[in-house]
Amino acid sequence: MGRALFTWNGFRRGAREGVPLAASIFAYGLGFGLVAAQAGFGVTKAMATSAAIYSGSAQLAAVNLLQTGEATLLALFATILVINARYLLFGAALQPWLWQAGPLRSYGSLLLLGDANWLLTMRRIAQGEEDRAYLAGTGAPIAFGWIAGTALGAAAVSILPRPEALGFDLMLPCFATAMVAAMARRGVDLVPVAVGAGAALGIAELLGPAAAVIGAGLAGGAVAALMYRPPA
Repeated sequence: MGRALFTWNGFRRGAREGVPLAASIFAYGLGFGLVAAQAGFGVTKAMATSAAIYSGSAQLAAVNLLQTGEATLLALFATILVINARYLLFGAALQPWLWQAGPLRSYGSLLLLGDANWLLTMRRIAQGEEDRAYLAGTGAPIAFGWIAGTALGAAAVSILPRPEALGFDLMLPCFATAMVAAMARRGVDLVPVAVGAGAALGIAELLGPAAAVIGAGLAGGAVAALMYRPPA
C-alpha cells in the first residue's frame, strides 16, 4: 500500500479554511497577552508561553495560579496536564487517518493541533478528506493568530483597558460551550459535562480554582470513560 496523500494542495485548502478560525483565535490571544502582561510577563515571555504550551485554557489557568502567589511547580504541571489531557483523545481519534502519512509528517502536524482545527478536520474526515496535510494547513494560520495576538496584547497592555472591559474573560467559557454544542450528538453526551461542572463548583468552594480545574477534569473524564467503555 502506498503512503497516504500529503500535498501542498491539501495544506492550502486547510489554511484557507483555517483563516476564519484564526481571526477569533487572534482575539483570544490578545486577551491572553493582556492577562499575561498584567501578571508580569513581558512580550517575549508571553509569546514563549503561547508557543510552548499552545493552549489558551491551560495558559490562563496557569497565569491565574501564578497571580495567587501560591502556585507550586507541581500545581502548575498538574493543572496544565489535566486541562490538556483532551489532546491525547484528539490524537487518538486522528491516529487511524493521520498515521498513514508516516510518523514525521504525523507528529509535525500534531504540533499544530488545537481544539478548533481538530473539530474542523474530524468533520472533513467524515466527509471523505484524504489529504493528511489538511490538518497542518488548518493549524498554521491558527497558530500564527494565537502567537501574534499574544504579542500584541502583551505589548499593548499599557494603552488598552483590562481584558474584562473588552469581554475577553468570556471567550474561554463561550468557546468551550461552542465545542460542547458541536460535539454532543445525544443528551447522554452531556452527562460528563454536567458532572465536571458540578465537581468544579463544589471543589472551588472548598479548595479554590486550581483544585477545581483538576477535579473537574478528573471527574468528567472518569464518567466519560465509564459511559463509553467498549464491551468486553
